[in-house]
This record gives sequence, C-alpha cells and structure tokens, in this order.
Amino acid sequence: MSDEVQDMLRASLAHAWSAHAAGDSVAARRAFHQAHLLSPDSPEILLDLATACLSCDDPAQALVHAKKAQMRTDGWHLNIVLTDIYQRTQTLDAAHVHFQKAIEEPAMPAALRVSALQKLADLQLNAFGDPHSAALSLQKAASTSPALSLEAMLATLVADLYQGNRSGAEIAAGFATLAQQLQPDSTAPTHVRLTKLRQRPRIGLISQQFCASPVGFLTLGAVTALAQHADLVFFDRGAKVDWAQAAFKAKARHWLACGMLNAVQLYKLLIEADLDAVIDLSGWTDPQALRAFARRPVRRQLKWVGGQSLSTGMPCFDGFVTDKRQVPGAAAKHYTEPMLYAEHGYVTYTAPPYAPELTVAASKPPRAPAKVQAGVVALVSNPAKISHHTAEALQQLKPKKLVLVDQRWRHEGTRLAAQNRLGSLMDVAEFITPANHPEYLQTLGSLDATFLDTAPYAMGLSAIELRLLGKHIVTGPRSASAVMCERHCVAHMGAKRFDHHNELARQLLAWCQA
Repeated sequence: MSDEVQDMLRASLAHAWSAHAAGDSVAARRAFHQAHLLSPDSPEILLDLATACLSCDDPAQALVHAKKAQMRTDGWHLNIVLTDIYQRTQTLDAAHVHFQKAIEEPAMPAALRVSALQKLADLQLNAFGDPHSAALSLQKAASTSPALSLEAMLATLVADLYQGNRSGAEIAAGFATLAQQLQPDSTAPTHVRLTKLRQRPRIGLISQQFCASPVGFLTLGAVTALAQHADLVFFDRGAKVDWAQAAFKAKARHWLACGMLNAVQLYKLLIEADLDAVIDLSGWTDPQALRAFARRPVRRQLKWVGGQSLSTGMPCFDGFVTDKRQVPGAAAKHYTEPMLYAEHGYVTYTAPPYAPELTVAASKPPRAPAKVQAGVVALVSNPAKISHHTAEALQQLKPKKLVLVDQRWRHEGTRLAAQNRLGSLMDVAEFITPANHPEYLQTLGSLDATFLDTAPYAMGLSAIELRLLGKHIVTGPRSASAVMCERHCVAHMGAKRFDHHNELARQLLAWCQA
C-alpha cells in the first residue's frame, strides 16, 4: 500500500470514528465503506463497517460484511458483531452459538465478557424459557463483576420459583432477604409529603408494560375507571407502542417516559411529580424502581399487577392488592406488605379489539367447557414455567399428542431446554408458534384439547383467556398456604366475572387515599 493510500485510509478512518462519536451513523457508514475500498482485506474494517450498517438499521448488509470478515479472522470481536446481527434479525439460535464462542475467548476484555453474559442470560430466559441457564450465566458475570451479585441472586430465585426447586415459602423468604439489599442506609434522606390529600387525588402508576401484556389486559379496565376520579401520572419504563399503550395514554394526566432512569433519578422524578399515591406494576422485574420506592418518595405506595408472583419482601409498600382466592389467610404470613383484598377479584380483563367475543364472556359466569378430543393435551404457557412437576402431571394424562403453543418454540434452544424436563414427552410434541397475540387467541380457540396448568408457577392471563374461550383446563390442587403465583389458575377459575372495572377502581381509589 502506497503512502498516499495509507494517508487516505487514515483520513477515512478518522472521519468514520468522528462521525460515529457524533452519532451520525450514515456518515460513519460511508466513511467505513471508503476505508474498506482502500483496504479490502482488513477484517477489522469489515467488522466496523458491519457495525455501522447495524446502526443504520441494515442488518442484511451488516451480515454480508461480517461473513466476509469471518473468512479472514476469528475471535471475540467477530463473534460479538455476529451476535448483534443475529439478535437484530431474530436468528436467536445462531446468536446463542456466537455468544458462547465469544465468552470462551480468553482475549475478550472482562467488561465485554460481563456484558455478553448479561445479554446471553436475557436470551436464555426470555427467548429459550431456560431460567436455570440464565441464572448460571449471571452467576458467571457476578464472579467478575460483584456489582451484579443482586442480579445473579434474583435470577437464581426466579429459576427456583419457575422450576419448583424450593417451596413457595422458602422463595418468599429469599426475596425478603434480597430486599434488604435495596434498603437505603440510615443516612439516606427519605421524602414523605405531609400535606392534605387533594379532593381529586394525583396517583402515579409505574410499569415496563403499559402495552398489550398481562399488565395491560388485567389493569386497563380498572385504570380507565380510576381516571374518572383521579389525575393519573404514568411512569412508562418500557418502549412498546401499540393499541393498549394508546389506551393508557388517553387516560393520562401526564405521561413520563423514564425507562433509562436509574433508582436515584427515578426517586427524584417521583418526588417532583408531587403524588398522593403511587401504584407499582413491575415488582422484581424492575429492581431499580424497587430501590427508588425503598426511600419512600411518595406518601402512599401500593403493589399491584406486574411481577406479582409473591411478596416483594419490601417494607416500603403500604399494601399488596390481591383477593382471597389468590392469597387466602393461611398464605398472608409469606407477605411483607399488608393485604388489600379486592371484593370481586384483584384484576379485571379488557379484551383486545381483535377479540370482541371475550368482552361478552368477561361479563358472565364461567361456562361449562365443551368435551374435548381424548389424548390431546396442550401447554400454552411461557416455556420457562414447564417444570419437572408439570412433566409429572403430563405423564399422568398419558397424551397421544402434546401441543406446545408459544412463539418461543420456534427456537431450537427452547426445545433443547425443554427436552431436559419433558424427556420422552417431546416425542409426541407438536409445536405451534403464533406470531402475535391475535394469532395466539385464534390458536387457543381452534384447539380441541385438554389444557394443562403449569406447576408450581401457574397460568395467569392464559388461564383467564382459556376460561373465556370455554376451554377445559386441568389444574392440580393448590394449598391454601401456597404463594400467589401457585394459585393463579385456580383463583381465576373461581372468579364470577372479570368486568368489575368500576368496583375495583373504587377500592383502588380508597386504598390510595387511606
């Protein structure tokens, strides 16, 4: 390469990195492309160009450049770029392979290995339904970065909760112990607003799931009714935009997008919002929010739907919204929060616009399920909920065909993780992978099968939808002292109806004003 070409290459790379630093992805891509033309055999430039293409939302071209680089090099940098590309294209089995390769590279910087392990854990839990592997990945990350010890312990508790490795009471105790790490030290200031309540209270709601999600379907109706009597301030920690988010936004006095805020920033934002009460709709799915609540930014703090499998273990909450089917008196001892028992059920159900028949069904007592085809059993829950206990219940039903319904079953990683729990039952398995919720409901409605509840972590929203569709559900007995997530299906099946939006809103208002 001549001196003149080398000078041009250095200038192109300098321009590329300057544009990258300035956030100009288009200019960075153009400059890296120019550098590639000057040095076509450089794998590092190819990888930089691939990354720039990703920044321009062009994963297809990014893969072309990364594949060219792969012909010339190997190592952690190549594998990390490939994981980013495959995750963007939802080719998650390939992403998993390259995550593993990158992490095994001794030359990979420690900080990047920790970040990769965190992303791998998210993939294992949320895509493959494998909470045990996710916990192991986070434990490895925490061994290098002690700051992640809480995240690793949380993942272990979640894995034990899903898989039934410990009793619900032991898991509840584990969360209470974990909650102690979120408590402010004795010198940290707390804030309690002592002014009298307004005639029209100002109530905050905080969640990552103000969208078509369990939080959305199970709270929207009551929240809509609550908005008639209170000014609602939404703290949106998520990013999904859909019909349900639009419905929540229509009821907001103020809408605050705050997904990137840490605990300290969120605490300050809650104080500035000047609330009379706040309702948490995330629980342990958002430890940063729990850490903010621990310092008491709001006079009245309640826990409701969202990460509500059992007690948060946090003493900062003034109430835990539930009902006596979900948390009978014998189970209340497992909860740090005072019980707030909803009269007709702690949730309502708002049917999506694409399933109007469910609106009618929600206002009626459960109908007798139709007879089903013998030998066909369906599991429609998150694959993470399929434990050895669930497999044992399946074995007793002796299915001739096992129908597994969830979009995550399209991944080989999901099927491999389930093989360890289901064993020979996978030999009679048929996979249905609906692309979205409308397809999912259509699948449930068309299936002629017995639907099995999962254990110990029972079906929640799915149990309600199956009931409204008139499907036959088999669920084992649940102890009166079992924690909430173990009783979800049994409790929902015992509800009289799910359209009591006004009644639940009145109770929520009273609890917020207490």
